[in-house]
Amino acid sequence: MTWFRKAMERLAKGSSALVVRMCRGLAEWLRAGESVSDFVVRLVFLGIPVGIVWSLLVATTAVMWILVVLWCIGAWRAAQPAQEKSEGKEPNLHSDDLADLLWELAGDRKGVHLAQVAQQLTKEMPGRSWTVKDVRRLVEAAGIPTRHSVRVQGLGVAVGVHRQDIPGSPSPAPVSPSPEGVEPQVNPATATATAPYVRDLGGGVRAKFTPDPKNPVRTAVEVVRPATSKEVTS
Repeated sequence: MTWFRKAMERLAKGSSALVVRMCRGLAEWLRAGESVSDFVVRLVFLGIPVGIVWSLLVATTAVMWILVVLWCIGAWRAAQPAQEKSEGKEPNLHSDDLADLLWELAGDRKGVHLAQVAQQLTKEMPGRSWTVKDVRRLVEAAGIPTRHSVRVQGLGVAVGVHRQDIPGSPSPAPVSPSPEGVEPQVNPATATATAPYVRDLGGGVRAKFTPDPKNPVRTAVEVVRPATSKEVTS
């Protein structure tokens, strides 16, 4: 009867894990509401399926046995030993690269869905199709927590990573190099350099700024057109 005792222990362990996951998921889903009315609507939507299942249980015992079987299957899988879970090939991606990818996909939104990450990795790594389960293992291996209800503007609510849980910080936007042959634009009002600098005004018109080394607030401006030139001193 050793196998029976081990099976019961595994079901009990899995049942506890399922209860914890369900409670956490429901709590995060309810907290995802941005207002009191949103919270009330979520409670109503939660009560509808509960009422339907309860009415079916009262009407017939067949539904109860179906739910018992489904629960046992879920509990058995939830208590799956760690060595069995790691039998598959683990995704290969450095934690720093993963964090950069999460920040890139999150942008200025509240977070990123695991499905978004899976889709992006599939595009960037030809020959492999990434799934949400692969991304979850990858994120958990990097020590980044996931949430059951992450709201992403335009995509709704789904399992993902909240921006508060992404390690590091967003990378600064790259500075676009100046077009070839055009000097960087400098505001003459705040310029502190004493060397002349040129600003392209478009249409072949260029402006040359020459700061006065003796008077920081004085700058000579020369506007050069294709055929004429004009010098204005300010």
